[in-house]
Amino acid sequence: MKKNILIVGGSSGVGKILAEHYVAEGHTVCISGRKNPKLAGARFQPLSVSDQSSDLARDIDHLVRQFPTVNTLIYAAGYLQRGYIDDLDDRALQTMVNVGLLAPMMLIQRLKASTSTPLKIMLITSSSQHTPRALEPAYCATKSGLGMLGASLVRDNNIGKVLVVAPSGIDTPFWAGTDEDTSTMLDADWVAEQIVKLSSGAFKYKYAKLLRAPARSEIVECMDNNFQPI
Repeated sequence: MKKNILIVGGSSGVGKILAEHYVAEGHTVCISGRKNPKLAGARFQPLSVSDQSSDLARDIDHLVRQFPTVNTLIYAAGYLQRGYIDDLDDRALQTMVNVGLLAPMMLIQRLKASTSTPLKIMLITSSSQHTPRALEPAYCATKSGLGMLGASLVRDNNIGKVLVVAPSGIDTPFWAGTDEDTSTMLDADWVAEQIVKLSSGAFKYKYAKLLRAPARSEIVECMDNNFQPI
């Protein structure tokens, strides 16, 4: 069955690769983000998340109006933020919360109400979801919260399948301009391939880690519609 797929954070990296995959399969794809990736066969609607929550609500409402009847949401948005908690000002903290938590919650809230079928959700987090890091307090908190959001949403019978995937460092433009060593990071194409594989089949909720050295997929939890382990 062909789907209407909204990919938030699809301007580059894994989000863009997933967009390419689903366009090639014949699905209707809308990419949302700060920059237009100019992907043939996909629509683009800008969404730039800042520290202003009122602007976010307005922009998300506009996005949902422009691309109605979404039945699959892929949330892949994120950005690098480092510093001890007292190095981060209020604006930095608010922006991270908006990007990492408030935006996906608002989107799911609105999309669930507008779709005629149970909304399928794919949340791409990070190893920061389960690994605390001193210089990533807000980033770790939002990624952990995003993972718990997925685990909670699945308890809603009117929500469809929920997939949470936590990759462990991906070699993408995400790291451009930093001194991060990307030589051992996961290949972005491989990560996208794993996400597609993990999303297939019958399940209600699945949480998986994508680990490196060696690159491998580890399913942490998988449940059926009766919340029984698969």
